[in-house]
Amino acid sequence: MLPTFRAVVLDLDGLILDTEPTYHRAWQQTAAELGFKFTPELSRRLEGQSIDNVARILAEAFGPGFDFETFHRLSVRRWREWVETHGIGVKPGYEKLMAILRQYRIPYLLATNSQRQYAVKCLTLAGIAKDFSQIVSRDDVTEGKPSPDIYLQACSKLAIPPPLCLGVEDSHPGILAAYRAGTKPVLIPDKTPTNSKIESLAVARFVSLEQLAECIKEEAVQPQGSV
Repeated sequence: MLPTFRAVVLDLDGLILDTEPTYHRAWQQTAAELGFKFTPELSRRLEGQSIDNVARILAEAFGPGFDFETFHRLSVRRWREWVETHGIGVKPGYEKLMAILRQYRIPYLLATNSQRQYAVKCLTLAGIAKDFSQIVSRDDVTEGKPSPDIYLQACSKLAIPPPLCLGVEDSHPGILAAYRAGTKPVLIPDKTPTNSKIESLAVARFVSLEQLAECIKEEAVQPQGSV
């Protein structure tokens, strides 16, 4: 069951698109080329992080000899080569969720920790760029998730107060951002296990976008607040 809401704010990477493996593949390849070991634990720490947090975490992990600008430039090249050849997958249940949001005229917006150029590139490669007329990206705010800035900007664009917005996320930074902004965090975990602290911040937890879509449909059919 979901709390009363009037709009839905959606994350991108790991929630709508299966992009996380493409980023981690590029990071791992680039780290190896530069002589650094990119471990599974480090990969998990980077999930859902903004580019500035990625830079900080990698600098801490690899030490003073690490040049993030070179790493970033090479990893972006590796990433583009991969996704332009193999494409980007859409998460199961996405089309159903979009259909229900449109059917019941529920406003929605994309709020991503990615820089806008990468978000648009991913949406285009996945064939769903047309679905999002409004995007709030890392470029639009001072601080990315887990800061609440992206969510506060998203709610402002929707002209709906944060407590009446669902913030749908798959990662720890995203849930924290949604919670700190005062929205109602909804968790749909991707591949990285969540912990009890993060799960306690979510008002609901689902296993897929399809399950969320079904719940939204039920809430829309039965007016919210009714018994």
